[in-house]
Amino acid sequence: MSKSLISRSILAVCLAALLPSLGACSADPAGNDEAALSGVMSLPLITSANGHQYRLSNAYVFINGPQNVQLFSSNDPSETALSSHLQTGSYAAYLFSWSLERDDGTGTFRSVQATLVSSYAVGFSIFNGTTSTVSYQFSTDGVIVTLGSGELKVAVAVDERSPVCTPFAADCASGTWCPPTGLTAAPRACIAEGVIAIGQPCSAPTDCVANASCFDVGSGPVCAELCSSDAFELDCTSGGTCKEAAFDYGVCTPSVTE
Repeated sequence: MSKSLISRSILAVCLAALLPSLGACSADPAGNDEAALSGVMSLPLITSANGHQYRLSNAYVFINGPQNVQLFSSNDPSETALSSHLQTGSYAAYLFSWSLERDDGTGTFRSVQATLVSSYAVGFSIFNGTTSTVSYQFSTDGVIVTLGSGELKVAVAVDERSPVCTPFAADCASGTWCPPTGLTAAPRACIAEGVIAIGQPCSAPTDCVANASCFDVGSGPVCAELCSSDAFELDCTSGGTCKEAAFDYGVCTPSVTE
C-alpha cells in the first residue's frame, strides 16, 4: 500500500523552511567536488524470502547533509536499485513515500498492506570508501520488512512470519472467520461473522455469515458466498460460478430467496 506523507511540491517548501541549514544540492562547500572524499549510496529495490519476492516502489527518499539528494523509484519492474554518490559526512535520510509489493507468483507485483514502524528519519554517516547502513522497518500481513542502507547501501530484507489466520480455512475461533486481504484491504484477522444467510438482502459487508459478504449481483445487495482463488470458474456450493474479484478471492452469484 502506498504511503505518502506530504506532496512533493509542498515538501520542497517545507524542507526549505524546516531545514534552513541545507546547502546547495550536490555542492562541495570548498568548491572542489573532484577532491571531495565520497562513498556510494545504493538502494536495492528487490528482495526475496521463503520463495516470495518483494519490491519497494514509488519510494521518495530525501537525503540531507553535506549534499542534499532526492531519490525516486518507479513502477518499472526492470528497475532494481537506486544509487547516488555522496561526500563524506553526517546525513539524515527521510522516507516520505513508498509502496511495498509482492510477486503473486506469476511475475506480477501487487501492493500489500504495510505500515512503517520505524522512524521515517534515520541518521547515518558516510566515510571515504566504506559502507554505512541505515534501515527502515515495515509491518505487513504475515511479514516484517526491513529496508536497510549502506557504501551508503540500502538493502531490502524480508523476514516472514505466519499470518494470523488463513482465508477459507478453519483456524479462527467459533463465531469468527478470516476474510481475504483483497476483500478488506487490511491485514488478516479473525472477525465476527454476521447472521444473514447467503442469498438474503444485506446492507453492510459484515452482515453476512462466515465466508460471505454483501454484494449487489444485479437485484440489490445480498449476501454472496466467497470462494478461494483456486476455485475460479468452478461451481459454488451456493450455486453459480466462482468469479474472480481480486487476486485472492472470488464471488459466487447466489440464488436470491424470496
